[in-house]
Amino acid sequence: MGCTGSTEKKKHKNTTLASSDDSFGLHNQDVDDIKVELSDATISTLLDETKFTHEEIIDWWHGFLADCPSGLLDKDKFIEVYQHKYPSGKAKGFCDHVFRTFNPDKRAHAIDFERFMCAINVTLKGTSDEKLNWAFTMYDINGDQRISKKEMLSVLEAMLDLLGKDKKGPNKPQKQVDRIFLRIDSNHDNYISKEEFFSGCRADENIRAILAPYY
Repeated sequence: MGCTGSTEKKKHKNTTLASSDDSFGLHNQDVDDIKVELSDATISTLLDETKFTHEEIIDWWHGFLADCPSGLLDKDKFIEVYQHKYPSGKAKGFCDHVFRTFNPDKRAHAIDFERFMCAINVTLKGTSDEKLNWAFTMYDINGDQRISKKEMLSVLEAMLDLLGKDKKGPNKPQKQVDRIFLRIDSNHDNYISKEEFFSGCRADENIRAILAPYY
């Protein structure tokens, strides 16, 4: 099945367990009487295709249900969770970019638990190459396997908005984009290929800290 499974709808009367200490702010809430249950098939898939243990999967599941009682995470809820974590910033722009990487099926407006776990497996437990590939996908907004200055600018501006940082002076996103392209656009075609992105992030710690903070 891969990382595309769905949950089964059944009567669920378990009391809430403490959710994992995650980077998405899933909160420990009462989930009594929720009618969504995690299937054995989904657990088996996640054990095979992620680096999470059985106990971690169960912990994440209860945290996921606390925020998403339907068993589905939509973009509005995703933004709400991020906004809670970064109350002084503006979360929507950055969440639009991250959620796009979590939800490659453009026709779907929400993701299930299996897809969510496969996505965060990369950011939390992935290899260096997997994390760089995820970051590249976030910047490659139109999916043409290259990053334009406009695309990089859009993501960097969203990051600064999320963190509530000033976008003037040394933090001015356009200046950062110009500097990054000057350093890693090796063939000077005004696009960053995946190879250039990988080599640039590996070779320059400052660029890596900007473009791939989860590396």
